Amino acid sequence: MKLVNSIFLAASLLTLASCASINNPEGGPKDEDAPELLNSNPKSRELSVSTRTITLDFSEEVQPNNLQKELLITPFTENKYQVRLNKTRLELVFEEPFEENTTYTFNFRKGIQDITEKNTAEGLGLTFSTGNFIDSSRVSGQVIKLLTQEPEKEAVVALYPTNDTLSIRKSRPYYQTQTDANGEFAFENIKDGEYRIYALTDKNNNSLYDNEEEWIAYKAEPISVTNKEQDVVLQTVRIDTKRPLLQRREKYTDRFVANYNEGLEAFIATPVNSPKDTLVHKISTDGKIVDVFGSNRFPGGRAILTALDSAANRTVDTVQIAFEGKRAQRVSGARLKASGNGTDNSNTINEGQLVTIELETPVSIKTKEPIRLLADSTEVARLTYPDQVKLDRSATEISFTMPRWKNTIREATIILDSAGIVPVQGEQFSKPAIQVTVAEARGAGSLRGAVKTEQKYYIVQLVDNQYRVKNQVRNAKTYNFRNIEPGTYFIRVILDANNNGKWDAGDPELVREPEQVYLHDKPLEIRANWDMEENVSF
Repeated sequence: MKLVNSIFLAASLLTLASCASINNPEGGPKDEDAPELLNSNPKSRELSVSTRTITLDFSEEVQPNNLQKELLITPFTENKYQVRLNKTRLELVFEEPFEENTTYTFNFRKGIQDITEKNTAEGLGLTFSTGNFIDSSRVSGQVIKLLTQEPEKEAVVALYPTNDTLSIRKSRPYYQTQTDANGEFAFENIKDGEYRIYALTDKNNNSLYDNEEEWIAYKAEPISVTNKEQDVVLQTVRIDTKRPLLQRREKYTDRFVANYNEGLEAFIATPVNSPKDTLVHKISTDGKIVDVFGSNRFPGGRAILTALDSAANRTVDTVQIAFEGKRAQRVSGARLKASGNGTDNSNTINEGQLVTIELETPVSIKTKEPIRLLADSTEVARLTYPDQVKLDRSATEISFTMPRWKNTIREATIILDSAGIVPVQGEQFSKPAIQVTVAEARGAGSLRGAVKTEQKYYIVQLVDNQYRVKNQVRNAKTYNFRNIEPGTYFIRVILDANNNGKWDAGDPELVREPEQVYLHDKPLEIRANWDMEENVSF
């Protein structure tokens, strides 16, 4: 009986203990408060610090968040540390003492968060000195993208003392910070002196410029850092030093196809035995594929292919060209080329718009009227060659201007004369009728204005809202851009220092700065049938 009572008593006590235990409440408001730093050792701006352990006490339990990468310690140190965590206390225990008479700044960025909702302790930093004073020099500024003048957020900004041989390609910065959402940055509590300054879109988060996909900004001359206020503007560019690579070659009866690893800006092909002759070629829309065509003067043989990309990197290949095999059919028969009329439908053509038809193979035109236009099965126009119908240099594209009709026509059929459009080589190919929708002309706008500047060499560009160049003039005191599709545009000016007619990007050695760019301070809304005037000063 006593044994039974004892078991019952023990069970009752366990039940009471279970009922009395404290558990985390379910539900309730979500924790949205970031951890707050209550105390630190050393304290902020403390002098003569000799400890090797940095202690941070927070208002709630915390955890590191990729701290080894997030924590920026300046000046840069190879002194390794371990992270110790005890609920609300986080400690960094360093292997070696800190350098004497040095001001250190710890920027934790997003490296510490609470354990409940992972709220980040934003703006957490600590500055102290191992000497008897805190360095007071500073420099601030902004990082922007050179060609668009947009802020470069979360870019690494780096300082290297000029009396050191450290390089941003191989060595981490002596001082380092990061830009905010507006591209702004600030260095504080640094030692005065001469520094090389850089900004970097650090793709692999290693604080080094070791990837050509990264964008970089730099100054050709060092900056002098003192305790006086100064703002530095850094403008990022992408420096491309990789040459185009000929990856694959294809042989067909009507062309030789060269496939490159990147889009080309320019291409030249010449026979080895006749270097003054230029072979007819055609570059694809993306610039990666080049068709080289034969002729009576060049039925095949060794040729020199010269390819240039947009950064003027050049590749020269000597290849054996043979026109053999089957006919290339990148285009089967004949098709309408994308109209570029501002609609999603490439078969919608505006009156007065240039129409281009791509052909399967190079052709010659043997008739005076190679194109007929029908509406409701009724012929409405015959277009003559070469007055109205044009054949491009590669002989693979026929173009004409869509007529403006007296009577309203909304559907039209383009008929190619099969007998009069003849392949240069091989058999005839199918030329199906091409159905198109004819839209009323939307109307175009124009933009003109005066250019006020003391600069001698420059390029005034009209760019769309994707910063693609639509028109440009060089070294002119006025500009007048006509036939502009309605939409949003910007005026951009390139200061063409060497007067070579193009923008020169940065120097791979990071010595010569890119040519400077000015972006007009407001977007311009171009309307149909509207003449707009906007003066530009720089």
